Amino acid sequence: MPNPQAINMMLLSNDYAKIQAVAMLTAVGSSYGKSIKIFVSMEALPAFHKDAAIASTIAKGPVARKIVESGGATSFLDLFRQGKELGDVKVYACSMVMDLYHWSLDDMVDIFDDTLGVAAFLGMVEGETTFPM
Repeated sequence: MPNPQAINMMLLSNDYAKIQAVAMLTAVGSSYGKSIKIFVSMEALPAFHKDAAIASTIAKGPVARKIVESGGATSFLDLFRQGKELGDVKVYACSMVMDLYHWSLDDMVDIFDDTLGVAAFLGMVEGETTFPM
């Protein structure tokens, strides 16, 4: 049965602003009791790699650069962790992209619950609104 309190997002872009926005929505939404599921795929997935050289491929526009340089905002990784601590947040890595790069969850930062294909994710959130980012 669909959950009207659910927030489901597909994070596809390596744009820092989009990743940060999804992380902020996750932390705030979970603090309000929302059930949140995030599917990380395509160009967004390398941003979650443990290797800093790979993770640094995030595209930063002028505002994002100022935020990062000033240290004026909580990092997207810390926001995802806060969301998971505050409520029902599940984060899934795209199995197709993981296979393409020959990565395992051991290569990624510690926020992922599992790997899934897009069909499995869409089946999991069927009947609920899903936002691509």
